[in-house]
Amino acid sequence: MKTLFVYCSDDDTINSLCRESGFKTQNAQVFGIGGFSANSPFKKLLESKRDRQIYSRCANIDTNEFDRIILACDEIAGEIPPGMVSFIKENNFRYKSVDCVIFGNGRFASRAGDALKIKVSLSGGTVRCCLTVSPREIKKEEEDILFCLRHRLAV
Repeated sequence: MKTLFVYCSDDDTINSLCRESGFKTQNAQVFGIGGFSANSPFKKLLESKRDRQIYSRCANIDTNEFDRIILACDEIAGEIPPGMVSFIKENNFRYKSVDCVIFGNGRFASRAGDALKIKVSLSGGTVRCCLTVSPREIKKEEEDILFCLRHRLAV
């Protein structure tokens, strides 16, 4: 069972935890996509509203060779990063079930989860589960991201 894990975060600690969990797991390919720019939160929000192309280095992935797809990203004011949006637009998720993870808390995170579900559905995929995970908990426990996600999806 091959797993594709695509993450998009501005936090270096979360990025390193995602990379480490990919190295620990067999049959998993892990890709990091550029998140929001290094601007202020207000400029990040305006950037996410603009419809511009951000090309990712893993845009030409054949999703047919993967049994499981996990998309994980940050949120800001209920919006998902433009890099994740362009990744979803450029890839075909037809007949695939996708698990989504939002690194955030509160109602804005659930709003970002809804936006991510809509983007995946428009790309032809089916969202099996959408989780919101507190970045503070992940950093504090320094746990394996993929193991944590599999445990939360199973429960």
